Amino acid sequence: MLGVAILVVFATIGAAGATQNYLWRIPISYPGSNPRAVLIDELSLDYPDPSFRSNVTYSLTGSGYTIDSVGPSPSAVEFFRQLPSKNYDLIIVRAHTGSSQSIITTQPYSKSEYLPDQLTGRLVAAQVGNGPLYFALTPSFVRQAMTGRFPSSTIILMGCAALEGTHDLASAFLDKGASLFAGWNGPVTVVHMDASTSTLVSQIAAGQSLELVASTEMTPDPIYGARLDYLDWNGLVNSRINNLLPAITVGSLLAVMLVFGPLTIFVAPKLSNMFENHRSLFKQRKLPKTERVSCEAGRTA
Repeated sequence: MLGVAILVVFATIGAAGATQNYLWRIPISYPGSNPRAVLIDELSLDYPDPSFRSNVTYSLTGSGYTIDSVGPSPSAVEFFRQLPSKNYDLIIVRAHTGSSQSIITTQPYSKSEYLPDQLTGRLVAAQVGNGPLYFALTPSFVRQAMTGRFPSSTIILMGCAALEGTHDLASAFLDKGASLFAGWNGPVTVVHMDASTSTLVSQIAAGQSLELVASTEMTPDPIYGARLDYLDWNGLVNSRINNLLPAITVGSLLAVMLVFGPLTIFVAPKLSNMFENHRSLFKQRKLPKTERVSCEAGRTA
């Protein structure tokens, strides 16, 4: 019983640690008369596209969305920090993404600002080409520094390779309450990115699901071949469970060895003694019965 209890404790602690408490969550929703959307256009600093902004605004407002538009800002970090608490249903981020799964803002980098975030790796310095340094938001910033939780929002990150490799950035947004994350699985040209996202938003505004549009209507980038992909909460959980099963198997074997190995050393001699005692008692009980039968047989003869 002691061994089983210890094994259960080890399994529970191991499962909680391996999943990082992100296999479950309680969805958060906020009642509202109209859905709300925001277009965060950090790229307009170097790659302005007024037609993209007008097309997205026209599609969403025509479907009843209330849309906010946010351009480059020297306080972009604080805006992103408060983003979950603004209760947007649809969030479109037009920004560069770094090679380390980060969102590059237009706020100039400074070594003396946001020291706790920099020391913990939530904010890093990033550079586009030979340009100046800007603050970039890492997945840790999304998980740990953003205020509140997304109300099952849909996130569209338009930068390059947002869904390439480990999907850390997408996972961070989903862990923060978003229901779906869309992004490119490799490098993409600005022209194709804007045209594809404009089509995607118009289809979403018309009532199509993002998953269906992304899987059937989005063409790959003609130069780099990247495709618009998506990750939802269910897909993330299934992926984590598949990755968790080998860890649980190995952990269970180690726990069995650690728990039942020492117990076997102490219990095996006692079990052997108990067996010998029972065997001796059995012989002692059986022998008188045999002698009595033999005596009775002698008297009869």
